Amino acid sequence: MTFRSVLLKLVFALVAIGPVAAQTPPAPRGSMALPVDPQLLNDLPELKGVVSWRVLGQVTTAQAGARPIPEFSPEVRKLDQQDIRLQGYMLPIVAGEMHDHFLMTMRPPHCPFCLSLGPEYIVEVKSRSPIKHTYEPIVVAGRLNVLRDDPFGLYYRLTDAQLSSASR
Repeated sequence: MTFRSVLLKLVFALVAIGPVAAQTPPAPRGSMALPVDPQLLNDLPELKGVVSWRVLGQVTTAQAGARPIPEFSPEVRKLDQQDIRLQGYMLPIVAGEMHDHFLMTMRPPHCPFCLSLGPEYIVEVKSRSPIKHTYEPIVVAGRLNVLRDDPFGLYYRLTDAQLSSASR
């Protein structure tokens, strides 16, 4: 199995709506929004100078044939190709202690059935040098790419990333 096929399967698994969705009404048509406010699921504090997951969540979808295509808010489009800082939890793609390619989410990945997040709450991270895996939230800085037609269904990629710090 190739790395890309593993990544694709992982992303599709993360996008699947979990048990929270069964208790709440569906999101409006054309929206990738969760059926509940994702900030209710987010225990990360807002940090000065760090892009909020609320901003990244400003995505709706349109249909292009049989495929959904993301439509990003003007605030998200302004972030494309910009250097940003992002806070979140590491979700390794492969086993190991150090990672230079991983996913970052707004929720801790301790429970595979609890990751009821859509692609707007997942960022692919490619770092300059390997970062030690942790279950604690981290802040990374890098260049954000807003992906309009990624073959794996990803919406965001952070490249040339490195660990950073932030204050409340």
